[in-house]
Amino acid sequence: MLARCAMLIFVFMAGPLKLQFALLAVAVAVSDRAAAQQSESAASPAVPPSGGAAAQGSAAGRDRDFQRPYGAVEFGVGVLALPDARVCGEAGCDRGDVSLEVDAWPLFRASPRFAVGAGLTLALTPTQDVPQGNQAFPRDHSRRYFQAEGIGRYYLVHGRALEVWSGLSAGLVVVSDNFWTRAGRDVALIGTDSANIATEGLSLGWAAGVTFGVSEQLQIGGTLRIASWLLPSTHERISFGEEASLADRVTMINASLVVAYHAR
Repeated sequence: MLARCAMLIFVFMAGPLKLQFALLAVAVAVSDRAAAQQSESAASPAVPPSGGAAAQGSAAGRDRDFQRPYGAVEFGVGVLALPDARVCGEAGCDRGDVSLEVDAWPLFRASPRFAVGAGLTLALTPTQDVPQGNQAFPRDHSRRYFQAEGIGRYYLVHGRALEVWSGLSAGLVVVSDNFWTRAGRDVALIGTDSANIATEGLSLGWAAGVTFGVSEQLQIGGTLRIASWLLPSTHERISFGEEASLADRVTMINASLVVAYHAR
């Protein structure tokens, strides 16, 4: 309205009468066109953001939770199973073994999607003993499993409330067989009454896990690992006739409950 009044004042100051009428017609036309454009823009509804834009905004919000690279550590306790292992001794072989295990995994979270780290796994309570035959000197046996691995993780879902990841691992596995002579026999032995066989091999595996946030730094959840242990194809033997209990390729399955601390 103010713009139209200003144009009218300018027109009537413009000199001859014909020129005033011409300028007046132009001013009215321009004013009407501007008013129509304003009414159209006011009547047009706002276009809501598309689903893709909303999803991108949600992902950007989760990424904003990740402010910088940081360190984390996971501790787990669970069950380690060797379903196809041939546990062998002097009297033959038995199939399979199960043990409780504990593990620890220091990690470096490089980005919202990627993390790398290393881990140690220790299983001390195997349930399957080696078959033993008649022995001149009865001996007892125990077995332990040890793994040292590197791991790379890709986070399919990331955030402080829920994280889901999958990854690959590779490292070293050691199967430790310990033998010792039972006490209470009236026999003099030369040297030590115990011996150890350490069977070393390569571990290659896949892992996955899910964790739920309970605080800013703390998460709880579970992991599943499946790996192939590539051990020497022959069983090492020692002087008393005992041999390493595992050889060749062995499948390892590990399920554990974990507690994770993130130093964000």
